[in-house]
Amino acid sequence: MKNKIPMLILTFVIGAVIGAAIVWMLFNCSSQNSRCGTTGSPVADTTGIQLISPKIANNYFKTYLTNFERVDTLKGFSINAEQFNAMKIIAKADSSVHGFRIYMGMKDSLTSVRMVVGTGSPDKTKSIYVTSDYNSGPCPHICDNTSDITSK
Repeated sequence: MKNKIPMLILTFVIGAVIGAAIVWMLFNCSSQNSRCGTTGSPVADTTGIQLISPKIANNYFKTYLTNFERVDTLKGFSINAEQFNAMKIIAKADSSVHGFRIYMGMKDSLTSVRMVVGTGSPDKTKSIYVTSDYNSGPCPHICDNTSDITSK
């Protein structure tokens, strides 16, 4: 009887420690910044990215169409890190995405934005991310005109 009480206490303590470890792992693996289940791949940075509805995206696009800047020659398109991170989030969440589209938009007549969606057939509009337009847009306005690619 003397040996049973310390054994019961030891078993209880070990069980509590193992239970706490399992609860911690479950909580940690379900959090947004978790690295569980990855092989050292970095978690996408969500700074400057906001998930929006198709209705809001449509309003931004319509506002843009009434205020857009005309580009005569389109040589390319520059994307920023926020847009690239939105693409990584979309691709990780939906394996049927085979590409991306960036739509121009305006929150109001003064604030340009970009809306990132995955492409499929049709666009994957369940996850639309809005980002700033900083350092992104069509060439020649945004891109390097002295690049070896575009120099004549």
